[in-house]
Amino acid sequence: MSITTVGSNLIHYEVLGRGHPLVFIHGWLGSWRYWWPTMQGLSARHRVFAFDLWGFGDSSKAKGMYSLQAYEEMLDQFIDKLGIATPVTLVGHALGAAVALRYTKKNPELVNKLVTVSLPINGGYINARLANSQPDSFVSKVLGKANSFSEIDSEVRKTDQDAMNNLANELQNTNFVADLDECERPILLIFGEEDAIVKPPSGDYEHLQRPGNNRYYVGIDNCNHFP
Repeated sequence: MSITTVGSNLIHYEVLGRGHPLVFIHGWLGSWRYWWPTMQGLSARHRVFAFDLWGFGDSSKAKGMYSLQAYEEMLDQFIDKLGIATPVTLVGHALGAAVALRYTKKNPELVNKLVTVSLPINGGYINARLANSQPDSFVSKVLGKANSFSEIDSEVRKTDQDAMNNLANELQNTNFVADLDECERPILLIFGEEDAIVKPPSGDYEHLQRPGNNRYYVGIDNCNHFP
């Protein structure tokens, strides 16, 4: 376990490999750990980092810091404290995708490329139960048998319910379409077509499935929230 500090708060992280830096940011339902197989696969050619957001995994349960802006600042502090060479490639899942997108939009000079997985396009695309459920019960109810990853079960129990619920409430009132349109860096959007937590873009946002403005889309058939 590796730790760095921001003030009196601890950030837990893991790092592997050598090469161009990639930073992975997890979502509502877990921690750095579900990036581990991906980190192992990419570490032969990249220096890969993954950390726990405030309130998740083994990072501090920092009450009052459970917001999108606070997590953007946390990402910036993490990159700075570890001396990670920029521009960096960011990979974010769900909540982490929202953090990575906002960070990239505000700091295009610090980011090379952006990969978002299960990005909540707007609040209507997020399962409403996420905002008022216990983390572990939400996983079992929504993912059910689709949840075959024991890592998710063990890590989600470490989650501060306020962190999951507060961020779900905030993102239910947020629209990221303008952020996607205004982002200056190449973006790869990845969605599981059977995602029960964050729906893929459709209707008014179906155009996001088409390439454009340095944006690319991959939809994975028969796939839930964890591609």
